[in-house]
Amino acid sequence: MKKVLFVCTGNTCRSPLAEKVFIEKTKSFPEQYEARSAGIHAMDGVPISEGSKAVLEDKGIEHSHQSRSLDKDLLEWADVVLTMTQEHKRRIIEHFHKDQNNVFTLNEFVHDTKEHREKKKKIDQEAAQLEIKRAQFIAENQSKVDDFLKNNDTSKQQELEEALLSEIKPHQEAIDELIKDFPSMDIADPFGGDKHTYKQTLIEIEQAIDKLVAKLKRDKE
Repeated sequence: MKKVLFVCTGNTCRSPLAEKVFIEKTKSFPEQYEARSAGIHAMDGVPISEGSKAVLEDKGIEHSHQSRSLDKDLLEWADVVLTMTQEHKRRIIEHFHKDQNNVFTLNEFVHDTKEHREKKKKIDQEAAQLEIKRAQFIAENQSKVDDFLKNNDTSKQQELEEALLSEIKPHQEAIDELIKDFPSMDIADPFGGDKHTYKQTLIEIEQAIDKLVAKLKRDKE
């Protein structure tokens, strides 16, 4: 049995949505999967948010839930831990000294394809080249900056800034083009939003869960 743990902040909005949707989409083979959810800053025993409850009801998905604070036992129970944001992932790894091998953001895990890995590699390469050129430019022009400061003369500062932008522009444009259709690794928090906001969050989570279930099935084959 594959045990999946979904994690957000308070365990009343996003992670229970992910848990309930996952259970719904795997209910025809419940012996293969088990799902739970928790929150990094959750108060134990709080019901699911009204917004999350409403959108689950609209879909006819069971929504009974009480929040649970993330702890070491839950992390050890899970085969894979899927967070709603990169910040949640970072906090788990740092606070619980958790091995990174089974902690991912939900979107990161489901979009881990060869195409996205290659695109991410190209983004990292362009970003590295951008920073190298930025550092070289600053080193080569530091004396000019020192003169600006010494003489309190910033009249040519804009000219220098434009020259720097020209140096790094090709790499920034390449990065912008690569990330244009690159999925966000975070699922935004709908807390405090209206029903439409919760509905959009549910749609995003459902799309990710569809990919998750398909990926888990492939991994079993």
